[in-house]
Amino acid sequence: MNQSDKKSLGVVGRLNQGIGVIGQVGLVFMVASITYDVIMRYIFVAPTHWALEVNTFLLAFLCVIPAGDVLRVGSQIRITFFYDRLRPAVKARLDILRAAAGLFFCSIMIWKGWDMAWKAWLHNDRMSTSLGTPMVIPYLFLPMGFLLLALQYLSNMASTLRKSPTVPAAQPPSAKQPEVEQQI
Repeated sequence: MNQSDKKSLGVVGRLNQGIGVIGQVGLVFMVASITYDVIMRYIFVAPTHWALEVNTFLLAFLCVIPAGDVLRVGSQIRITFFYDRLRPAVKARLDILRAAAGLFFCSIMIWKGWDMAWKAWLHNDRMSTSLGTPMVIPYLFLPMGFLLLALQYLSNMASTLRKSPTVPAAQPPSAKQPEVEQQI
């Protein structure tokens, strides 16, 4: 990535890019720990007590935390059959509408996720496993991930508004250009 790409990325883009790298590292760890657990379980007949719980939480982490980075690079699943056939001005309006709908959904998920995490914290909810992981940890993934996604939606909306094509205003009838007669 060259210097101009880094500059155009912005704070939110760089934050989500870093979180995306953390998600990639988490995925690599998940593959390694599942492989280790399978080897321990089926070859040495000594399964781990932590792998299932840790990987369950990693899966929850990977579902929400890197979502902002996925949106940033445009890797989400999209159906663009009609969208690709629209004029740039209509595309810009749809992009703004899509970002507004995304922000609305993210705000609900942040609110309800925070409420769920707060209640788990107050009641000291824990997993009933040997690790006894506090449930506030995986519950915090929801508001954190959707906050990062909301920030990326805001960044996308601001970018669309900055570079949105302007629709030429219609001229009033009194401002008609004089007709020029073509001479042969």
